[in-house]
Amino acid sequence: MQMMLYLSKRLSLQAQMLRLSTLHAMIIDCHTHAYPSELVTNPRDWAMTQGESHWAELIAPLDRPSIQGWSDLDSMLVSMDAACVDQAVLLGWYWEHESTCRWHNEAMAKWMQAAPKRLIGFAAIYPNENVIDQLEAAKSMGFRGVGELHMGVQDFDRADLHWQAMARWCVENDWPINCHATETAGHNHPRSIPTPLQDFVHLAETEPDLKLILAHWGGGLAFFEQNPNLRKKLKNVYYDCAASPLLYSMGIFKQMVELVGIDKLLFGSDYPLRIFPRLEKSPEMMRYFRTIRDESGLSESELSNLYGDNFARMMSLY
Repeated sequence: MQMMLYLSKRLSLQAQMLRLSTLHAMIIDCHTHAYPSELVTNPRDWAMTQGESHWAELIAPLDRPSIQGWSDLDSMLVSMDAACVDQAVLLGWYWEHESTCRWHNEAMAKWMQAAPKRLIGFAAIYPNENVIDQLEAAKSMGFRGVGELHMGVQDFDRADLHWQAMARWCVENDWPINCHATETAGHNHPRSIPTPLQDFVHLAETEPDLKLILAHWGGGLAFFEQNPNLRKKLKNVYYDCAASPLLYSMGIFKQMVELVGIDKLLFGSDYPLRIFPRLEKSPEMMRYFRTIRDESGLSESELSNLYGDNFARMMSLY
């Protein structure tokens, strides 16, 4: 523990020096995950015991090496310091059972309580008849948003009454919702489940004041914002860049700016996923941070917006 604290302080000084030479704004990673220690020891067995079969197949497949990495609170804070990340959003997972969501939220809340100035929580929620109780419980634990949700895995759409109740509650409480978006073409991942783009449009139409974050660049929805009528409907839809190196070239950043403007883009790493699996033996944030800065082609002002200003404005952090 003392060694971790020493390393974290040393990296924090390095991060401050790096910030002086590049960006001066707060850096916020809006897409990270924190997994309880009980799950990490044997993730597949744990998942199968809990009835979370999709997670087991996605995270711990039997037919190929997993790119999923793990971290505890100390190692995550060290990684944040190394990458100049001031704050990170802990996202819940799109579990298939309410009980798993509640269990995960309790575990994330402990991390948030241990590092309240560094971590922001988005709650794991299963949209069912108890959705409001789940949301109120999460709010009492200090969470400030919902996600990551998955329409295909959790079996809901805009017509679902539980989704509608959750969306209205989130609008009333000024909570964003982060939804997983599966890319619509180019990757035939055997364990991915589609998230049809039209469903996201319907979600945005149903609650136009809802702040909706679509992970992984929104699966291609941004292209269709070139339709002026559709752009109006998606005015409160944001796109995060989580896990981008696994899906796209770095040219995607400039292309997304051209499609929807910089103000709708959010920085997310998907930590502790190993998004450079051939280069990373253990998860880190620094490599992605540097790759974006060096290869995205974004200007300093665009990087400031991407890295934190946009998310801070959306969340009214300052």
